[in-house]
This record gives sequence, structure tokens and C-alpha cells, in this order.
Amino acid sequence: MLNKCCRSSPFYLCSAILIILLAQTSYSEDSSSQNFLISGKRASAAGNYDQAENDLRRAIDEAGATDAVTVLALGELGSLLLTEGRLGESESVLNRAIGMIRSNHALNQRQLPILLGMLGHLYQKTGKLRESEKTLDEALQLGAKLLADSPLSMADLYNDLGVLHLKTQNRSQAEKDFKKALQLAQNSTTDNGPHLGPILANLASVYYSQQKWSLTESAMLQSLHVTEESLGSEHPDICPLLNNLGVFYFLKGRLAEAEAMHRRAFVLRRKAFGTENTQTAMSAVNLAEVLSFEGKSDEAEILFAEALKTQERTLGFEGPEVAATLEKFASFLRRTNNDVLAGEMEHRANSIRDERAYTVSVK
Repeated sequence: MLNKCCRSSPFYLCSAILIILLAQTSYSEDSSSQNFLISGKRASAAGNYDQAENDLRRAIDEAGATDAVTVLALGELGSLLLTEGRLGESESVLNRAIGMIRSNHALNQRQLPILLGMLGHLYQKTGKLRESEKTLDEALQLGAKLLADSPLSMADLYNDLGVLHLKTQNRSQAEKDFKKALQLAQNSTTDNGPHLGPILANLASVYYSQQKWSLTESAMLQSLHVTEESLGSEHPDICPLLNNLGVFYFLKGRLAEAEAMHRRAFVLRRKAFGTENTQTAMSAVNLAEVLSFEGKSDEAEILFAEALKTQERTLGFEGPEVAATLEKFASFLRRTNNDVLAGEMEHRANSIRDERAYTVSVK
């Protein structure tokens, strides 16, 4: 199944109107907090996420930082953390920024629907679909009033809403949302590549569910092309698009093409995030699965083992991602006649899934 891309570039939501908002903000000419904010934005554009996070946190903590600059830096940081999968941290940062704007009407209210859109996207990732729908509905209502001159920002909100409808199996409405988002993004006169990329990728998910294979591949390739044109071919934010193509080619039996996509994503994520990262581990598992079907058993086994250890260290031993990797690793071991170890992994994966199925959350 193809992953919904929802958003691609982590910083475009805030950055799309960053210059305008800075122009409307009062600050001294040599404001260090403002300089750190701009430096963090530039670092993110180059995919240097560690530097970006450091600069943005300094912008927030700098003595004398204005509320306006702080809110902008919080929005950029929340988006970065969201991209890196650090969802709890991202939620806290985004809610802080939203709270500041709600309590201070002197701050630029145009940021509010943008931040709400990011929060709605985060709620989707954490399975809080009702909260996501409520948050995105508010974002769209505010956006219609405050962002009429920013079609790319509205396109992002419709894209997020489409993903929500996909998750709730309302594919016909999702397709309408994505096509509305696509129209808005295409009508923009500014750089729309980072916006078009995830919209086209999500539209490809709809086509895939309809078994329209040529439209699926075409939309995914367009998605990758426009994003590369905007961000460059080495930017880590193209990895979800590479992953989707890899999954599609794998499911269609086009193993060489699948390997090329997953290997490229793995190399980019390892360079950007390091080996001790859940996204790097996910790309390693995807690549290992393809290699196992190509008969490249030695490399596949190494990648499976390293990814599993990374997931256990970063996510814990009982997470659903760990169970999924155990199942794929076990399937590989079955094909290489290592039935004993395969059985142990299958048993452990089943135990994780059974435990999660019978766990009751007390609220």
C-alpha cells in the first residue's frame, strides 16, 4: 500500500509568507533572534536539520526576542520536528505557537490557519482523526478569510483534508480535495514545487486504490520531478516520494526499479538523519525486502538486522513498526531456510500485535 505523503518539504508552510510576516514585525536592525530564524530557514532548505533546529531554538530562547519572531520560529521548529517524526515535541511546540496567537491579537493572525494545518496533519499521524478533522475545518475557515492571497497555503490545507478523507475511506471526497489543492497550487505564480509534490503523490494514492496503474505511476513521477526541481535531487524531503515509487514498482514486480528508488531514499536519509533514526530504518527495511526477492541475501540480512536494532533502541521493543519489521525479516529467513529463527521472530511479532489488540487505554 502506498504511503500518503501529505506534506513534503518541512518548512514551506511558514516560509511561504515568512518574508511578508518579517516585514510586518517590529525588530531592531541587528536582532539576533531574527538572524537565527533566517539562518534556521536557510539550513532547512539545504536539508541541514541539526543546524536548523539549533538555530531555531536559539531564535526562540534569545533574550529580547519579540513575540512575533518567536511565533515564527516556533512554527518552523514544529514543522521540522514533524518532518523528523518527533511528534510529541512537535505537538507541544505547535500548540505553544497557536496559544500565543490566540491570546495576542496584535500578532499576525495569518499564521494561525497555517499552524492549525500542521497540527491537523500531526493529529492524522497519531491517529487522532476526529481532532484532525476539527482542526483542519477551523484552518480552512480561517484560511478562506486570511489567506485568500496565498493559494499555496490553501492548497496545503486541502491536501491535508484529502489525506484525512483517505484515512477514513472517503476516497471520492479525497480525490476532490486533492484536485482542488492541485488547481490552487498550479495557479500560483511562486515556486510551487514543494507543494505540488505531495499533492500529486496523494492523488497517486487515489489512482492506486482505483487500480489505474498508468495514472498512478505518472502522478508519482510528476511528483518526484517537480519536487526535485524545487529542492534539488539530494534533499531528504524527496525520500517519501522515492519510497512510494519503490513500493509501487515492488508490487508490480519491477524489482530493479524498486531497488533503485529504495536505495536512493536510504542513502539520503542516512546522510541527513544518521543511522539511529526511525525513517532511516524504514528505508533500510524497504530496501532489504526488495533485495531479498532479488536473491541478494547477504546485504538484505545485514539491513534487516541493523534496522530492527535501530527501531528497538528508538521506538522500544513492543512498537508496531518493530512487529512489521520482524514479520518481513521472518519471511526472508523462511526463504533462506532459517526456519528456527524465523519462527522466533514470527512468535514475537504475534505477541506484540496481540498485546496491542488487548490493551485498553484509560482516558
